[in-house]
Amino acid sequence: MDHKKITKSVLYIILIIAILVPRLPSLGAFATLDEPYWLSMGANFYYALGQREFQNTVYEYQPAVTTMWIVTAAMLVYFPEYRAMGQGYLDYNKGWLDPFMIEHGKDPLVLLHYARLIQIFVILGLFLLLYYLLQQFISKLGAVFILIFASFDPYYLGITRLITHEGMVSLFVLVSLMALSVYLFRDRKIIFLLISGVAAGFAQLTKSSAIAMLAGVGILLLMQIIQERQLGWGKAFLNNAKVLVVWIVFLIITYFVFWPGMWVAPGKMLYEVYGNAFSYAFQGARLKVTGDLSVSRFNLNVSLAPIWSVASVLFYRTTPFTWLGVLLGFMLPFTRDQELVRQNRLLFTILLTNAVAFIFMIGIVQGRNSPHYILTSYLSLNLLAGLGWFYFLRWIASYFSAKQIQLQYVGLVIVLLLQVWSAVPAFPYYFTYRNPILYSAGWYSKRPQKPYGETLELAAQYLAGLPNAENSTALVYYSRGCFSYFYPGKTTSFRPYYVDGAHATDLLNNIQSADYLVVYYANQGQIEKYQAYLDILSRVEPIHVIWMDGYEYVRIYKITSFPPEIFKALANL
Repeated sequence: MDHKKITKSVLYIILIIAILVPRLPSLGAFATLDEPYWLSMGANFYYALGQREFQNTVYEYQPAVTTMWIVTAAMLVYFPEYRAMGQGYLDYNKGWLDPFMIEHGKDPLVLLHYARLIQIFVILGLFLLLYYLLQQFISKLGAVFILIFASFDPYYLGITRLITHEGMVSLFVLVSLMALSVYLFRDRKIIFLLISGVAAGFAQLTKSSAIAMLAGVGILLLMQIIQERQLGWGKAFLNNAKVLVVWIVFLIITYFVFWPGMWVAPGKMLYEVYGNAFSYAFQGARLKVTGDLSVSRFNLNVSLAPIWSVASVLFYRTTPFTWLGVLLGFMLPFTRDQELVRQNRLLFTILLTNAVAFIFMIGIVQGRNSPHYILTSYLSLNLLAGLGWFYFLRWIASYFSAKQIQLQYVGLVIVLLLQVWSAVPAFPYYFTYRNPILYSAGWYSKRPQKPYGETLELAAQYLAGLPNAENSTALVYYSRGCFSYFYPGKTTSFRPYYVDGAHATDLLNNIQSADYLVVYYANQGQIEKYQAYLDILSRVEPIHVIWMDGYEYVRIYKITSFPPEIFKALANL
């Protein structure tokens, strides 16, 4: 084997290890808020396939098809008989899957572990494909460095370990844009246009918000039209319009082939996905709430405040090394080497456009805007930062001709170690990372961490260690999965409406029926409507409090220790 092949193999091995090592450990150590719902939806998807009822393979606006295929694969590994047990479609909102699995000797936490594991290998495959595409523009070493740097962004690393859609969306989108870039500017082989269209199709199958990638697609085609202007503007436009049509055809074929619902009820599928997406964006709620789409109710509030609110979350969740790398990335279009200028200008433009497009889309639409909804922006900016660091260190090393290569290698390793060092202390969650500069400046007192269910498993494990735990009952905020997967006793859910002023009886009955009350202070303490409730509980000493990163996360109360005046106050809440 020659030296080049050995180097190529070594770089692939390094990339595989870097992607897998931080993502595989402790996959079953905790659960987050959304994952139990996606296990339930995936189980229903699997059941629909088993019954050949393909019209039931839809979930509103997501459409989450790739996520549900992953859960289906996990079901095939762990609970294959589920598809033929006749239980029907279990309501995902009511959490019926968990007790059903336990009744049949199956643990939902194990299913979650398998699903996470399968998704991580899908993400690995997409990273490797992205690496192959990046090599068309930069060196193999540069591509490896950039991808490892981006993959160790703490927040991005944390979310890509979970059963959510955004990790796959981010990679499908970047693979699609890079493959289209290769086709337009490097190699006119149809395989690259095919890869781009198929990846775009999978991005749309994963989440409808992936449509924001059209900004990047449009920029690429515009750049190519300008490059071909010597042929005449009309001919250049027509040539690239043909490329766009073929790209869309590949996208549509992928969307149709890999979503069984499209085989039998395409109208229903598209209405559920895009009808709900438009209802969320312009009417602020899903179709079940708004009833239908009505242009008269459309309201698109384009202002800088919500856009900045979304962008600022990214700002304080990324590392100082990403910040500095992005700043270095802004110098890429101005290098002296003309070939590098063209290449770097292309990469700079597409990565920055993609990052901004997702921030703007989530910032201006109504409905939910969870931090992970802009995960594609995290990946794009971290790739840009990695690119900035790579060429900056190469430029610095060029002043030391005798040891240029060695100095560049040392610099790349140091930067990677700093990025890795930023992520490691947040294990196993990673996504709880806070930028230390802003933390020291007091930003987090104004912009608290949005919890995702982390540490509730620690509360469950604490109670599990108490006597007679298997016969006890805990009333828990965010109970499903985050707590219940780790607690041997009975878990009941604390409903938000208990404190709305009209359901004090429900609150009191549920508290009196439980042995323990678990307050998720990380969330409830930030919401005004819970303040009166928490003030009442402050008169009682919790039996256990869980802190993490300087923040109080969980308070656990033993209900039998409550004096009568606490129950009286709760009854009058």
